[in-house]
Amino acid sequence: MTAQRMLEGQVAVVTGAGRGIGRGGAVCLGRWGAKVSLIARTVDELEETKLLVEAGGSEALVCAVDVRDTGALLRAFEMTEQVLGPITHLCNNAAVLEYLPFEQTTPELWNRTLETNLGAAYHATRFVYPRLLARGGGTIHNVSSAAGIKGFAGETAYCAAKYGLEGLSRALALEAAPRGVIVTLSSPGIRTKPTSLTMEEFRRMPRARTEAWADPLVMGDAFAFLAYTRDKRVAGRRFNLFKLSELVRRKGTLDLPADEALTAE
Repeated sequence: MTAQRMLEGQVAVVTGAGRGIGRGGAVCLGRWGAKVSLIARTVDELEETKLLVEAGGSEALVCAVDVRDTGALLRAFEMTEQVLGPITHLCNNAAVLEYLPFEQTTPELWNRTLETNLGAAYHATRFVYPRLLARGGGTIHNVSSAAGIKGFAGETAYCAAKYGLEGLSRALALEAAPRGVIVTLSSPGIRTKPTSLTMEEFRRMPRARTEAWADPLVMGDAFAFLAYTRDKRVAGRRFNLFKLSELVRRKGTLDLPADEALTAE
């Protein structure tokens, strides 16, 4: 098996796969050989991601659902297993971010942010985790943010959700690693398009502004490594997506020793 197809036979689910980091991760998971289930709300964005995954030689499934709709989300996971096969990797990436001072943070905004950024990760993990245990192992990758370890003005709901995701991930990692399931965290490491900005809105923006944001594909190879690794030493650790992707590209393989991978924390 070549390094470029080291995820052959794996089935990865990526939430928030229609745009941004989720799209970059999904495309690179496909390039490394995984079949990819794409979950998000916007059909045309998901179809674009699907074409990119297929162009890299892998199969993709579009599941257009709002991750806050738990029933629809779980049905998407069931469809994934029916169409692509048993899930081996879950990437909880879906997120919303609205910049508002606390006094303008309504209960509706608060609930929407926590349900999308944290609640959906819980429900997705609750579906996948027992199946990974029954099959002898797998991986769960939760995409966090600097807002998961620091506070930012205007981001009270977002910070609360990301801090929660960090706690969920680190606690589950302690339970899961001895049983063969590796749970990891990540943060972009460089500036990317804001998660709330649609691809259509992005394309209408002045080029001088959009050029300040990195192409999410430069962070995608890290998604592939975090789907591939079964090394318990990385469990519960938080990786810089850009640094880890650069390391994978330099080495040309996903088979990195844990001590080397951990230099990209």
